[in-house]
Amino acid sequence: MRGKQIRTVVAGITVLAAMLAGTALAQQSKGVKALPVAKDQPAMSSEILKDATYVGSAACATCHKEDHQAWKETWHANMHRDVSPAIVTADFNNVEIAYTDVEIDGPDKTKVKVSPTIKLNREGDVFTFTLIDKDNPANNQTYKIAYVFGGNWNQHFEAQVGDAYYPTPMRWIVEDKQWTVKPFNDLWWIADGTPDGRPKKPEEMPKTKTGDATCDGCHTTGFSVNKDKDSGRWAGRKIELGIGCEACHGPGSVHVKTKSKTDIVNPDKLNAIQQNQLCGQCHSRVTNKQEKELSYQLGFVPCAIDLEQRVNFWTHASNPKNFWANEFAGKNRQQYHDVQFGSHTKAGVTCITCHDTHSAKKGYAQLRAEKNALCVQCHKESAEMYKNSAMAKAETGCVDCHMARLANRSDATSKNKSHWDVSSHTFAVVMPQKADELKMRSSCDACHQGDERTANGSAMTQGQTEVKARITEVETAIAASGKGKKAKKATKLLTAVKDDRSLGAHNPQKALSLLDEALKIVTKK
Repeated sequence: MRGKQIRTVVAGITVLAAMLAGTALAQQSKGVKALPVAKDQPAMSSEILKDATYVGSAACATCHKEDHQAWKETWHANMHRDVSPAIVTADFNNVEIAYTDVEIDGPDKTKVKVSPTIKLNREGDVFTFTLIDKDNPANNQTYKIAYVFGGNWNQHFEAQVGDAYYPTPMRWIVEDKQWTVKPFNDLWWIADGTPDGRPKKPEEMPKTKTGDATCDGCHTTGFSVNKDKDSGRWAGRKIELGIGCEACHGPGSVHVKTKSKTDIVNPDKLNAIQQNQLCGQCHSRVTNKQEKELSYQLGFVPCAIDLEQRVNFWTHASNPKNFWANEFAGKNRQQYHDVQFGSHTKAGVTCITCHDTHSAKKGYAQLRAEKNALCVQCHKESAEMYKNSAMAKAETGCVDCHMARLANRSDATSKNKSHWDVSSHTFAVVMPQKADELKMRSSCDACHQGDERTANGSAMTQGQTEVKARITEVETAIAASGKGKKAKKATKLLTAVKDDRSLGAHNPQKALSLLDEALKIVTKK
């Protein structure tokens, strides 16, 4: 997706393609339903949706009651909701938030730092926030919360400003039960020469930064948007708040009438490219190619394969705050970027191979099974090698290293300066030495710090070098021994190490022991 530059950088990263797995993990995998892999499936034609329109998820409930009920409990369904006291977990009880050193554009377009204050309030079922101008209260601006976004990791909001809606400056971090110390955005203030700036008046709010231009294309279903010729403001129309059934199955008006499976998209029947693009339409950071003021695609439907023709994907060069120098995701909702790096995609393993979008109860992150058990189904050789290793005994699982939390979605609060709360989806292990070189977080940082981190990283890399050299030595000895029983027996041991594909990183002692045994067999007189 992003050419030679990315492939070159990735080649320089220590990638352990096989998944970690211990004895307990192998036991967990028993009875797990085989994963759906889309490698050999033919593409489904988008022609099946050409005459269909959006009807809303409620229309699906009659025939698909069980799936519909399960979907209603997912965060997809509840990503964008009308405000209600029942769903607001954030603290609006007469709370004052004072921000410091917020950079905004000054009159001459140079950056100016201001320290504004907002006050949050709740009266009955009405939630509001007021932007305070301390030196001139006549400039204060109060807005009602209209919509609630999310609530699993963060909870944030859209407020009504005139006839438009804007993402609010405050964001609530669920883990910390606190508001962030920096505003989510700076579009609410204007520099006026005073320390706290001035709240913008409704008519001064940026026309291209409405929620309909920046957020709602992915947080709603059946979304369309138009730019008002007179005001220049983007305004959208939603068939449904949240990510509804038709976001993944396509517009359902024809299917509702015919009840035919040929008139709707079943994501399980799509090929690998179609499946990943289906999820990638929202699990990516993009700029619309035709309307560069929009931060999402327009017109893409499930089973299409033209996502990359509709948008420009952000990169480290275009948006360095969102990516590490090697193009790995540094922020949330960039899984589609990450999966382009790994061998999973080439093998036909897709998002829905591991994730069940209907399930709110089958494990963390709507997984089809316990997360490590999913890995073991395909990576049996790695599971066998990993048994009884030091890492296995420490109960380290596959995803602890191969999906380490290299990115963050939650900004700082007074409780925590940093939150590493987003799992990498490259499935690569970034060793400390490479991380230091690239000035990024390593896969080891969650468990190891300081000298221990450096020493462990060096030891693992050195061990891999030793195993690689021993593999070459064994291969040479087997070739010299001929094709007899000794060679066959030694080859079996060699294969166990090579098929693990970690160069001994999963269990260096076992890998070297197997190779030494193989070498002994073929060199014994």
